[in-house]
Amino acid sequence: MKKILVLITILFIPHFAIAQQKLTTIKVSARAVHTDDSPEFKAIISLSNAYSSLPAEMTTLDILKKQYKEALKAKGISWSELKENPNDFGYETTNYGKEATLYEYRTKSLEKMITFLKVQSLGVVPTSYVSVITIDKEEAKALCQKALDSAKESAKIIAAAMSKELGDIQEIEGSNNRLGEDIETYLYHDKPAAQYIYMLNVIFTVK
Repeated sequence: MKKILVLITILFIPHFAIAQQKLTTIKVSARAVHTDDSPEFKAIISLSNAYSSLPAEMTTLDILKKQYKEALKAKGISWSELKENPNDFGYETTNYGKEATLYEYRTKSLEKMITFLKVQSLGVVPTSYVSVITIDKEEAKALCQKALDSAKESAKIIAAAMSKELGDIQEIEGSNNRLGEDIETYLYHDKPAAQYIYMLNVIFTVK
């Protein structure tokens, strides 16, 4: 019986040793910001009498289109620059059950996009406005390196607080990796246009 107990103890010693030697790791998230220097801007607006309290005969789609066309012309934007129902489906996909249509406007000029968004006309409601950018191989490489450097600096601070030295990278997890694809980023008042954020999660060992 004693021999069996001794044998069992010997068999489990390596497992106890492995558990005691389990590496301490630090996981950090980092990001790198890219601002594209040649984006395309895209806006989609709806044209509808859905929100009007005027009599229906005064807000037919033909009348709304004519008024909007004149408002665009006054701002120097040609009606031919707009594409109606750009994604094949039109206003019926919004389920408002009203006579309406959608228009898409694209430009590579930030000034023209700002002008377009300022055009006001009865029945016009902006539904989305984005910048469209593409990340090439060199830009992707630079973003990854910048995020990795940031992750390393953050991990060093945490390791120092633990009175440890930072070790090697154990694992990397990248996200938002859309190399070569069109990326749409929404235009907001609180960030630059055409801004793209690359995220990276990195696990370091400590020693």
